Amino acid sequence: MDPRKDAPRKDDVAALVLGPRLSAMWAAVGAPVRDWWLLSRWTERLADPAAREALGAYFDVLVAQRCVHPGDDLVSDLIDHDLDGGGLTADEIRAVLVDFVRAVAQPV
Repeated sequence: MDPRKDAPRKDDVAALVLGPRLSAMWAAVGAPVRDWWLLSRWTERLADPAAREALGAYFDVLVAQRCVHPGDDLVSDLIDHDLDGGGLTADEIRAVLVDFVRAVAQPV
């Protein structure tokens, strides 16, 4: 029996702590697991302009990274999205992502 094989993965632990909705959201966005806790903290305080700006700035960096190294995630899909013959701007992608997070984080 290999203890490393049977040990919980980082995303399993994150899912237990953050819950399935937030974990699935951060995985869909393509955020590294190591950032999920910080992102979730900002998400809890989206009414605070500083937290909203921090989350938006994080997304700006993630968008820039995905422009160079596309992944199989929502950010890469938004970058590749073609709307009426043109793609979304960085500001539009940021707004979509912040609104997505706000919607998913709402209590059900």
